[in-house]
Amino acid sequence: MKKSSLAAALLIAFAGTASAQSNVTIYGLLDVGLASVSNATASTSTATGVAPYSNGNEFKMTSGIQQGSRLGFKGTEELAPGLSAVFLLESGILFDTGASDQGGTLFGRQAFVGLKSTSLGSITMGNQYAPQYLAWKTIDPMDDGMAANAGSIINTSKIKRVSNSVLYTTPTFAGFTADLIYGLGEVTGLTSGSRNIGGSLIYKEGPITVKLAYNELNNATALDAAKNTLIGGIYDLGMLKLHGTYGTTKGLGTVDSTETLLGMTIPFGPHTILGSYIQKDDKTVANKDASQVGLGYTYSFSKRTNLYTSFAKISNNNGSNYRTLSATAPITGQNGAIGGTQEVNVGIRHIF
Repeated sequence: MKKSSLAAALLIAFAGTASAQSNVTIYGLLDVGLASVSNATASTSTATGVAPYSNGNEFKMTSGIQQGSRLGFKGTEELAPGLSAVFLLESGILFDTGASDQGGTLFGRQAFVGLKSTSLGSITMGNQYAPQYLAWKTIDPMDDGMAANAGSIINTSKIKRVSNSVLYTTPTFAGFTADLIYGLGEVTGLTSGSRNIGGSLIYKEGPITVKLAYNELNNATALDAAKNTLIGGIYDLGMLKLHGTYGTTKGLGTVDSTETLLGMTIPFGPHTILGSYIQKDDKTVANKDASQVGLGYTYSFSKRTNLYTSFAKISNNNGSNYRTLSATAPITGQNGAIGGTQEVNVGIRHIF
């Protein structure tokens, strides 16, 4: 009896010690809403056997309008004073159907493990966000969501996440933080094939946030590369935040262009009003410019639950083919959304 009591006491003491040294959190975000899309111009098919694109009018339920729905696991383990092991696994969910997002990949949003030092910074390996994309996302008043997400006309999809990557983040010093990422392309016989290199420099002090970022993604043969740069920031006046960025896109099948974003955030009580204007200037001979204007509104019942609604309208010029967040993409051989689309959505977001 005494041996059993001693063993139980040791087990409880060990469990308490392990709990004090490590921490695992399960978290998630559930976002679903209704979207009405209109104003896309119907087109004739450009390929044999492919049906023409419809008029683009749609009414649908959509997951992840304000933010992508997800389920995640993150944790830390203290290894020594000032040094911890860290990990994160995050799965995207299409909440309207229950299916996995990111093409069905189990942890397609993020999956990494690494070390974090209070004095030296952190280094992590796995599937991670590109610093250049995060710079766009955090400066965009819509947080790359809502009807007027920046990704609708800014080509961020190629560099949103970097698989097989190593990411180093410096400690913050005098308001400055830097990120560097290296993504192994893993092309057999060509180490530079599909390689990704990028980074950002961030200054945040008081009401001012400034970000400078760059990303370069080679194609599989390393004969071309998508190169994205931006500089931008946020100025917080308390009852009003001003947002602005200027970026460039070059190479790898993309349209050489510049992108300008101007925006605002107006919080008051449980209410927040969001606004943005994005101009894409095509630098090629085709001159396929586009612009997007957007408005958003959120009402917070609590820190975890809010309602939202948003509106966006894209204007396409000279045959450009951009569309709002929830508009169905044309398939190969179709030529949809030529006139641009406009969208209104409303939904609910809950964080746990």
